[in-house]
Amino acid sequence: MSTQAKFTPVPLDKDITLDRVYEWHAENSTNVPAFTFPDEENKQQFITWGKLGAGIANGVDIIHSKIPETLMGDKATGEPIVVGVLSSAEPLSYTTFVLALLRLTHSGAGQRILPFLISTRNSPLAVAHLITAKKAKYLWVNSEQTQIKTLATEAMTHLEQGNTPSIISFPTFTDLYSPRDASLHYMNYGDNDLCGEVMAVHNSPIFHAMGILSTGWAAISGCIRAVSFPSGLKSFTDPERFLQEIQDSHATVIFSVPSFLEAWAADRKNVEVLKKMKVIYWGGGPLSERTGRFLHQEGVNIVTIYGATEFGAASEIDAKHHEEGYEWFRFPSNVSPALPSDTAGPDTFELIFKQCETHHLSAINMEIDGVPAYATSDIIQRHEIDHTLFRIMGRKDDQIMLSTGEKTNPGPIEHIIMKNPHVRTALMFGRGKLSNGVLIEPKSYDDVQRLGLEKFRNLIWPNIEEANDYAPAHSRIFKEMILVASSSKPFSYTVKNTARRGAILKDYADEIEEIYEAVDDSTQTSIPIPTTTTENGGWPLEDTREFVHNVVHEIMKDVNAMKDSDDLFSFGCDSLQATYIRNTLLHGLRQVAPISIVQKIPSNFVYQHPTVNDLAQLVANASQSNDGSSTQADPAAERLQHIQNVVQKYTQNWPVHKPAEPPIKGEGEVVLLTGSTGGLGSQILAQLVTLPSITRIYAFNRPSKKSSLERHIEAFTDRGNDLSLLDSGKIVYVEGDTAVEGFAIDPELFKEIQSSVTTIIHNAWRVDFNLSLASFEPAIRGVRYMVDLALGSPLPTPPRVMFTSSIGNIKSWSNLPPVAEEPVTDLSLINMAGYSESKWISEQILEAAHRNTALKPVIIRVGQLSGGLNGNWNAREWFPSLVRASQVVKGAPETQGLVSFVPLHVAASAIIELRNSSSTFAHLVHPRPMTWKSVIGNVAENLGVPTIPFNEWLKRLEAVPRTPEALHNNPALHLLDFYHACLSPTDVSSGPEKREAMGLADYETTQTVVNAPTLNPDNLPQLGREEIDRWMGYWERKGALETLN
Repeated sequence: MSTQAKFTPVPLDKDITLDRVYEWHAENSTNVPAFTFPDEENKQQFITWGKLGAGIANGVDIIHSKIPETLMGDKATGEPIVVGVLSSAEPLSYTTFVLALLRLTHSGAGQRILPFLISTRNSPLAVAHLITAKKAKYLWVNSEQTQIKTLATEAMTHLEQGNTPSIISFPTFTDLYSPRDASLHYMNYGDNDLCGEVMAVHNSPIFHAMGILSTGWAAISGCIRAVSFPSGLKSFTDPERFLQEIQDSHATVIFSVPSFLEAWAADRKNVEVLKKMKVIYWGGGPLSERTGRFLHQEGVNIVTIYGATEFGAASEIDAKHHEEGYEWFRFPSNVSPALPSDTAGPDTFELIFKQCETHHLSAINMEIDGVPAYATSDIIQRHEIDHTLFRIMGRKDDQIMLSTGEKTNPGPIEHIIMKNPHVRTALMFGRGKLSNGVLIEPKSYDDVQRLGLEKFRNLIWPNIEEANDYAPAHSRIFKEMILVASSSKPFSYTVKNTARRGAILKDYADEIEEIYEAVDDSTQTSIPIPTTTTENGGWPLEDTREFVHNVVHEIMKDVNAMKDSDDLFSFGCDSLQATYIRNTLLHGLRQVAPISIVQKIPSNFVYQHPTVNDLAQLVANASQSNDGSSTQADPAAERLQHIQNVVQKYTQNWPVHKPAEPPIKGEGEVVLLTGSTGGLGSQILAQLVTLPSITRIYAFNRPSKKSSLERHIEAFTDRGNDLSLLDSGKIVYVEGDTAVEGFAIDPELFKEIQSSVTTIIHNAWRVDFNLSLASFEPAIRGVRYMVDLALGSPLPTPPRVMFTSSIGNIKSWSNLPPVAEEPVTDLSLINMAGYSESKWISEQILEAAHRNTALKPVIIRVGQLSGGLNGNWNAREWFPSLVRASQVVKGAPETQGLVSFVPLHVAASAIIELRNSSSTFAHLVHPRPMTWKSVIGNVAENLGVPTIPFNEWLKRLEAVPRTPEALHNNPALHLLDFYHACLSPTDVSSGPEKREAMGLADYETTQTVVNAPTLNPDNLPQLGREEIDRWMGYWERKGALETLN
């Protein structure tokens, strides 16, 4: 071996892999230090390139001893063995061993390996998914750290038998190096700018982009990497500790994340240390303008670097910042950036890199002019004078897309809020909603505990107001939409100390949903109430209309185009704004109307009267001591007329089916399935994929921040379906909107679907029982567009349109015989809720199409679906909520009647079978119902509580205090109106023991069980104790139930 004591740069005029670069230095820079660390006596020790090479060789030997295929496998033709690494080892050992793994990706006597570095910040379920997706055969795991061992062990429980990798203990520093390998050195170095400089790198593992960059950078530049003492475990590094390590290692170059710079800048002594550094490189996130400007003015040389795992380092790495400012950078000559047309203002672009001979991308997500490329989602701005300079402005995918189509850029708003000294982190939310909120992690949870939620909100409110002044109107934050994090669920952060937005918002998903549902006591008292009164002391209608108009427009903002006859929800009114409107109108009414009258007004009256005119009529009547019953001459008749008008609107001008000539020969069955990420839809998709007769499935869903594949993986994982089914070439993922003609997809794709599909399963539907019929009109329009799609098919027979309707359309406790498998024409039987009315109208549209065209639809009235094969059942639905409430009130409700729950997987099978139905209507209910008494008895036994009369259970539930914690942990509190409706009236003619429990109508299944053999009583057993235990076990695992007996 050479005894070279001078760093010899590696030739870069030929292709060379990273591990080969390290081999080169082991031979040519043998005695030059590569790493430095303080020993136990705080003396500076070094690992030379030669010793590092020996450590890598030792790592290779360890791999050979644990993975015999690397010595004996088929090197020529064998597929590489995927080897996972789940380790939090300290940087020196981790880097050494990963370089050993890299060496065996292309050299060795046996089969090649493919290293797969897994972040230890993943959840057990995510680790299991990654292992399954990559088909890892081996997994190196820290055996010295309980947390990592537990993570690996829990991940294994999510893997199917036969897919579990062999676990191997990750080598320690002493496995890779001998005690004599570290020593003191006094050397000569090369002559480049950084050669011989000691570089302190933020404690990033090599699976992170910063770790990868520093590993390659050191090998090219000759700088020495300062690391922590190799005790075996990576230690947590805070800003103060890292700065001390920098001084102990005599570092002159720092490679850090913005949050550490911001922490250091707060202490003058730290700034003096930073001023002594040759250069401080920062990246990985935004640096606050105030901190950057302050450090720059103090003479600290901070230089931004830009890069990512997907494309490596992509900025020039200069030794001094640009005169134009510390945040600006240039692209090096080896990369090929593309700057499409301005996306967010003058000289502002989403940055895209095109692959070229000198820049090979590790991820490709698009093409530009036929060239593979990677869209970074980073928004950059070009300098207005020097067009070679750029700076990062934010993330495209951080934008919050509201359901109105408007976008919120959270970064600047969050930054303003985080200037408050009581706020550590602020994260905005609201994707898919009509308004934004913000999740706050306080600097001190003690402040929240000491002050209480309201006072803490007031403490940070000035910064919220400042942010609201900055933000566009649609992005403003109401005080009631401030959600304060719980000390029991602290935020998680990346190695760069950046809040893990996605993971945190997912952790708080229930609380976020809760805050949209449970905003109480919110009113706009600044709006004057009418001053004119009528003879009986109430408000005149016109004055009331003006008052209501002012309330609505003040709360909704920027809806000048909305007429008083327009539906509020069609103009973007969300549940929060509806609450403000409700509370403000009630506040005004209390000034003039008797409290007994105000109390009679239903809490959802804004949803029932969703126009200014309707609200004004209701309020005017109430103000005149009228309970609102005379709001209209005959409201029931007008409701029926309106529904009939909607039916007529969508049953006109049917297209004529015109088969192609000569007839088109189909290529097997092709299915268009909407709502395939939901509970029922994902189960249908899983079963469709396995059918040999199905050649293609268009899985159609509305757009989301997450990709279709990501959403399907989540749905399949939660319901215990085989994730490998999603790799099927049969599936075509489509994102669009059925309420738009042409479905808002590429016209060529629409044509492809229309010309090939043989079955349409229209399963997607908005579930919100508060909304009026007007708010469901887009969904109704989507049904008509589905009919038009089918009738426009060139196939000899138009595809069947299968529509999932609901058994809940019929009013509870209706005195009628079992509902027949045929149209329901009596509108008086339909529930007065927009959801039920919209489903009934859709049935009428399809039935009319059946009578007047060649279409043969199948209308499936779906009953209550229960948990699937793994017990998955949404814990916030009425029955799971009832079970949780029974645990809280220590009693399970007993009543009479039958339960016709259908397991999710059974329902999916039946729907697929019904595509060949000879009937137009089908009822998806269990043909062999159980008694409620039997079901609730098993529930009570598992909970360890007695059964009690239903009305007693309801009284106990109503007595539960409605605190935010209770509303979150006991979702039945949101369903009190529903449970009240389940109480049996006294005028039901048929015996309750022969009826469906909870007042639901009974449904015939004579034709359904013939057309769907899965539902045949001879094939389908009754629900039993096993299924109930499975549901409750699932709720317990999800934390919806406390530990069961």
